[in-house]
Amino acid sequence: MSLKIRTILILCTVFILSQMITLIIFEHNRDNVVLSTEATDLADRVIGIVDLAYSFPQQDRQQILAAAETQFLSLFPDIIAISEVACQQNDFTEKISTKLDRAFSKLQDIDAQVCVRSFKNTPLLDRRTTLRQGFDVLIQINFANEQKITFHAVLPESQSLLQDSVIFYILLEGVVALILAWYLIQKTVAPIEKLANAANHIGMDINNPPLDESGAKEISMAAKAFNTMQERLANLLNSQSEMLAAISHDLRSAVTRLQLRSDLLENEHERIGMLKVVTDMRQMIQSVLDFLRGQNPNEAMRSVNINALVESLCSDLADEGLPVSYQYDGSPINLTCRPTEIRRCLQNIIDNAIKYADAAQVSITTNNDYASIAIIDNGTGIPQEQLESVLRPFYRLEQSRNDDTGGIGLGLSIAEAIVKSHGGTLTLTNHHSGGLKVEIQLPLNS
Repeated sequence: MSLKIRTILILCTVFILSQMITLIIFEHNRDNVVLSTEATDLADRVIGIVDLAYSFPQQDRQQILAAAETQFLSLFPDIIAISEVACQQNDFTEKISTKLDRAFSKLQDIDAQVCVRSFKNTPLLDRRTTLRQGFDVLIQINFANEQKITFHAVLPESQSLLQDSVIFYILLEGVVALILAWYLIQKTVAPIEKLANAANHIGMDINNPPLDESGAKEISMAAKAFNTMQERLANLLNSQSEMLAAISHDLRSAVTRLQLRSDLLENEHERIGMLKVVTDMRQMIQSVLDFLRGQNPNEAMRSVNINALVESLCSDLADEGLPVSYQYDGSPINLTCRPTEIRRCLQNIIDNAIKYADAAQVSITTNNDYASIAIIDNGTGIPQEQLESVLRPFYRLEQSRNDDTGGIGLGLSIAEAIVKSHGGTLTLTNHHSGGLKVEIQLPLNS
């Protein structure tokens, strides 16, 4: 999982949790405030009704009280003493009761008793009410003439925010915040992705352009350190190239002098033997130089038609009378590579196939990311336990696939070094129909 995705998931988790906790706290406090306000309004309404009824004669009070009924305030059908009702006792109900008692204390010659009961998913006395949760309040009014009347009121809890349109705006705010966070995180992580891509390509081209050192302090420090490292590696490889050129010149000069001295020998048998040693030394020096050159390529990368390059190589070898066949029926494949290096790599593998078998079959396939070049011979293959070992420099099979072993064990090593310098892979497998299959995979976006 990328750093960008992880950061987004962390932000989403923190944002959702913080919003949920905020909503829970807000909804809890809002319920208390709403119920407290409703209790004050209820007291004012009951006081107004009682004042109005008290100003009328006793025989008319019942009609006045009945006419004042609403959905949330009605007359209790029976006269029940408050002491006989199971009132709820907790901090919040005590707060509501105290507020109602304080309001009713303003009534002169009238005594009021309050009982608060909570309800949840139970039918109320007033069947017109369809509320599911809130507080059930009984208010008993004792008039001076010993007349009693009981009000039944409902203090409904406020609707949950989950059922309110405010949740839509909260979700919209969250989506906008996450989109903005995604954009900012992408801008922040982009230099790290560039650094990773540069580190991935440094093995293919040490002369890549340096990274931009602008941006955040940490990113700038990392880019500067990477550019310094790339510069030092380039200087080191250039020094090795110069040393390689000097050694190459000195060795070839020594071999040339040795060959001249061999030509002056009078003994024909000794002269032929010495010339063979000189030829083997020249071949060994050239192979070692080719191997080192493959690990430190000087050729520039450029875009080429890889199937045209392979077809040209196979055609040249076939014109020389070598048993090489090529097969590819698809569209042209453009690949960024060092064409001379790739040609030398393929020629080494094809030469091995022809040398240790009778023929070489070359084919190309592609997928979305890689171009795959397969070279198959019809020899006897390589023992399974030695497939990886033959890629090591100077490694030779104890039992070759032909009486003429030849070489010094650098052909496949040179080919693998070239493939790796292009960010690709070289694998050896024994073909199901016999022979060895060498498969080269080169990235198309290199």
